Amino acid sequence: MNGRLLKAVPIVLALVVVIVLARPNRLSLIIGGIIVFVGEGFRVWASGHLIRNEEVTTSGPYAYLRDPLYLGRMLLLVGFCVMAWGYNWIILLLGLGVFFFNYMPRKYRKEMARLENLFGEKYKAYASYTHSLLPRLKPYPKAQKRPWKFDLFWKENREQYFLLGTTVFFLLLLGRYAYS
Repeated sequence: MNGRLLKAVPIVLALVVVIVLARPNRLSLIIGGIIVFVGEGFRVWASGHLIRNEEVTTSGPYAYLRDPLYLGRMLLLVGFCVMAWGYNWIILLLGLGVFFFNYMPRKYRKEMARLENLFGEKYKAYASYTHSLLPRLKPYPKAQKRPWKFDLFWKENREQYFLLGTTVFFLLLLGRYAYS
């Protein structure tokens, strides 16, 4: 089993547990659905701007925060657990613990070092202005003015697969509500 597949196993198991423990109600579906929509919106917006390993991307949401894809992922975690309701507050607490105490520090160390090596002072200046997960109200002063691009979303960053997975899980939770 390769490393990527092995890393996916706990995520798939957690998603199955969320579905099994789910006790959604109308209010949880509405509130959680809004959070999921915002989270996936951040991911779609960011992936249409991100050009990996070629530049310090500062257009779109990157003008306001350093890690909009991670913010989107965190909002999806929260939104899906709220949608599922029931005992999923346990999954939410565990998930947020893993997100903030394992995933983010590991990504932060690896990614910050890699980007500093690639882009040097340009990245350091950007990173010192922007926050990781909390958007600033004012954009980065040297932000690029590039429009969202479908090719970046679809071909370069292949976000359509994540969007598909999000949609399927969303529909599974709606189905759990409809047939419970």
